[in-house]
Amino acid sequence: MTANSSLPHRFFKGQDDRKGPLPADLVAPSYRAEIVGFPPMDAAGHGDFGRAFYAGFPDIYHTIDEVIEAPPYAITRFTLRGTHTAPFMGIPPTGRAITVSAIVILTVDGEKIAHLRGIFDQLGLLRQLGVVPS
Repeated sequence: MTANSSLPHRFFKGQDDRKGPLPADLVAPSYRAEIVGFPPMDAAGHGDFGRAFYAGFPDIYHTIDEVIEAPPYAITRFTLRGTHTAPFMGIPPTGRAITVSAIVILTVDGEKIAHLRGIFDQLGLLRQLGVVPS
């Protein structure tokens, strides 16, 4: 495993450990995140975005399913798992467990992530919460 393929593991584990904020030692000062359906975010904004998930799903965690290296990119497929036990983006707690797939393209600059572009299964998440019919 090279530095680029281990970086996603450390990045998402760090986010899980911090319950939202990004691991500062792994993000470039110019870090930008673009997640489909949301406005672009800097590191602080992405941390706030993460905090909303950890607030609604306190036990949520990332499982890295695959990392494809294509320098300077680390394309990462992961799964989020957790239980909806608190309000989340206006949705009252349902007590339901969720499993959500996501893919991100991380642009790596040295040993830091400079840019994250990603998409996650938002419709699947809403269906699992019972907000949208299956």
